[in-house]
Amino acid sequence: GRVMEKNVRLRVLYVMELFVQQTDAENGVTMQEILDWLADHNLTGERKSIYEDIHALKEFGLDIQYTQSDKTYRLASR
Repeated sequence: GRVMEKNVRLRVLYVMELFVQQTDAENGVTMQEILDWLADHNLTGERKSIYEDIHALKEFGLDIQYTQSDKTYRLASR
């Protein structure tokens, strides 16, 4: 229903806000931290959905990079 539509539309924006506000070349966030951030804003998402959001943000032009060593995602450059 409408709650789900709202959730999907807003979720990618909140994911973007998290990357912009809290990550940079030195500081990343884990998938769990992304899920917790969304929960704090009353939004839900499965990992698969978050991967899709991250992919969409990369296509939009954000330089989001994944670091294997600590399994974090970050906005590497602005």
